[in-house]
Amino acid sequence: MTRKLFSFSLALLLFTTWLLPQTLLAADSPSFFLEMSDKTNAGKEVQVTVKGKNLTDVFAYEFILQFDSKRLLFKDGKSAISGFTVSPIIKGDQLTFAHTKVGLSPGQSGDLTFFTLNFEAIEEGDALIQIKDVKLIDSDLKMTTQKAETLATIQIGQILLTDIDQHWAEAAIRRAVSLGIVKGYEDGTFRPERPVSRSEFVTMLMRALKPPASDSKDLAFADVDVIPQWAKEPLSAAVKQNVINGYEDNTFRGDNQITRTEMVTAIVRVLGLNEEATENTSFADYESIPAYAKGFVAAALKAELVQGKEDNAFAPNDPTTRAEAVTLILRMLDMK
Repeated sequence: MTRKLFSFSLALLLFTTWLLPQTLLAADSPSFFLEMSDKTNAGKEVQVTVKGKNLTDVFAYEFILQFDSKRLLFKDGKSAISGFTVSPIIKGDQLTFAHTKVGLSPGQSGDLTFFTLNFEAIEEGDALIQIKDVKLIDSDLKMTTQKAETLATIQIGQILLTDIDQHWAEAAIRRAVSLGIVKGYEDGTFRPERPVSRSEFVTMLMRALKPPASDSKDLAFADVDVIPQWAKEPLSAAVKQNVINGYEDNTFRGDNQITRTEMVTAIVRVLGLNEEATENTSFADYESIPAYAKGFVAAALKAELVQGKEDNAFAPNDPTTRAEAVTLILRMLDMK
């Protein structure tokens, strides 16, 4: 009995001696986690910070993350460690973020903040973000690869806009914001009756269509220098697709309010509808519609894209409101 008890005690001691280093090793292994809010609303910014623990001599790193690209739109990212950051690579729902220190400085150790990513919440629902793979390089340029499989979920609620309740275009506005076509203002308003500029409308339209990237250097308008920078790439794409034109003096006049005629013409061109050139419309002010646009307006009316305003007037020279713009763009998407 004494011999059996001694054998058991020895076995237990050996097992404990073997287990202790393994436990310490596991406790000291690098780990990674995501830090972000668990709730937000569509149209709001989502900030995600990637951190790690128990790290040794990190000179460079590469993270591959997966995110819900249906509900989250990537905006930008910034490393918390000094050095050089490679432009983030987005392929579908996969994001690659890589960074390296420079010079002869040693790598960093301990608990680290790697980088912060900024997204925009664009659709309601639960959005998942996950760290898939991590590559770490030390100051001797030795690389280790790890499967992190760390994930977090953020609950995206309804768009918070304070001035669209009971508005005739409320549903369309909420849908357009959730699709990333248009945004509300910082004070929480949408301002549905605010006129839309030509630059703003083209930007909305291209956000909806999502064409291939276009080089803004190709723009040849005489007033290209005063076109807002944020509008140049979508405008370049729109011009290449013959969606919108400049004026006779080769200016674009991006700050001008876009008229209902110009808006309808652009939408009809996108859809490739046949111009009803010989067909009169039922609009009371048909004769005031510019000659070049009569066929486009007739085609839009026939396709039930537009309808008259008060007294069955088309009001061709009226400025397009934000509510009208998103409503027509969504009708266009539903027809494509």
